[in-house]
Amino acid sequence: MRPQFSRSVFLRGALGIAVAGVGFAGATRLPTSVATPDTGSSGANAGDLGSASGSSSGSADPKWRELKGKLRGRVVLPGDYGYPGVKEVFNTRFDNEMPEAIVQIADAQDAAATFEFAAENDLLVAARAGGHSYAGMSTATGTLVIDVRRMQGIRAEGGKAVIAPGHTLYDIYHELDRGGLSLPSGMCPGVGIAGLTLGGGLGNESRAHGLTGDRLTAATVVLPDGTITEVSATTRPDLFWALRGGGPHFGVVTSFTFETIPATPKDVVRLTFQGDEAATVIAGWQEWLRSAPREQWADVSIDADGQGGMHCWMQLVCPAGTSETVTAELVDAIGVAPGIVEPRTLSHLEAVLYLAGGTADQPRAAFTNGSDIVAELTPDTIGRILEVVARFSSVGGTGWVQINALDGAIRDLAPDATAFPWRNHAALVEWGAYEPIPHESALAWLADAHATMAPDSVGAYINYLEPGDPLSRYYGSNYPRLAELRSLVDPNNRIRSVLTA
Repeated sequence: MRPQFSRSVFLRGALGIAVAGVGFAGATRLPTSVATPDTGSSGANAGDLGSASGSSSGSADPKWRELKGKLRGRVVLPGDYGYPGVKEVFNTRFDNEMPEAIVQIADAQDAAATFEFAAENDLLVAARAGGHSYAGMSTATGTLVIDVRRMQGIRAEGGKAVIAPGHTLYDIYHELDRGGLSLPSGMCPGVGIAGLTLGGGLGNESRAHGLTGDRLTAATVVLPDGTITEVSATTRPDLFWALRGGGPHFGVVTSFTFETIPATPKDVVRLTFQGDEAATVIAGWQEWLRSAPREQWADVSIDADGQGGMHCWMQLVCPAGTSETVTAELVDAIGVAPGIVEPRTLSHLEAVLYLAGGTADQPRAAFTNGSDIVAELTPDTIGRILEVVARFSSVGGTGWVQINALDGAIRDLAPDATAFPWRNHAALVEWGAYEPIPHESALAWLADAHATMAPDSVGAYINYLEPGDPLSRYYGSNYPRLAELRSLVDPNNRIRSVLTA
């Protein structure tokens, strides 16, 4: 998810969009006000309100009583006290979904028992950690949700960190920072480590240290048949390959072991350009990346202003004390001077919070998003990206696009070394729109984006998945191997997916 710098900007520009293949000629201008979706009875600690007992008819069902008797954790059913809060995820667009139950597991044995129960009762299962799935993977009506957020614990020793799946990125950053350690992970502090790792994991340390999943060395996984297995490069290497970028398709991970990286202070610079300079900025940024040391990172964001225009800005992150030189080199490569340059020297944790928009607790919001992977950022490709944004802006849209590089340490591994396939490609292009843009308008823009980008796009990023897509869109040449393993591990398709085969 894209970090922002105020609530108004955050809500305007943080996640994904498009328009069904025909551009926006003759489109109706978007309304200036749209009702905010009902957010239910949420709270920061909504997950603590669930009860293993309750007054619902489901609680009296013998099958649920039997499951509860097998668990150290809790089962929360519709009608139970706290169910509305327990079922919530970050995206308020899914507040009306009604999972069959949420099982707040305490350990791997709980997950195994829940999978066995699901098989006996022919229920689809979804895992939930941070609850930030862009497609609402872990809250669908009729699904049995295995919620791992009560599984807590972080232990760092000898350059390794063993992390329970219930932690958010900020939990991990904060705890590891005590020992001067960190992980290369995302910039949204509320995202769960589990989903991020399983999809790959991109962030401002990716050029220097690779994906979050690239740092994974071992895991404990509960498979859909209830088997609990240890996974590493030497134990179940097939699953180890799949867990590093293959998404949530193979089971529930109850423990992660990572190689850590040093937690270091950073210079963080925000650069703002004129909207009509965006093409020059993107091309110059790409040129800068060709020779920039790996410890230097930057992305480019283009925001639609809803009046036919655009805003262009960048975030630059580099070692503390180097921003003056690095900024000059970046601006020289771009060839256009920014209107505003805002440098800051920050400690590791200060940088984490700044890049997250200043807070570890971002407000829930309704959003729609998607992505494209491009092999090159040619002038034509850049032109098509900006065409999509301008078209949405012209009808009142305030969506955005963020472009992240796929270079540096990401390319140290071969495309088939893990399930994440996009290691020889130029960039991840993420499209997004937040409330008050209606979901239907955002979906139309996403369709337009994908249609416009068809000559350039080779796929998409699994952590930004879009319902109805074929799984092959996210895995390129790795898809056959991934699909075969999935059929072996989950032959009955017990794990819920919003993707087609």
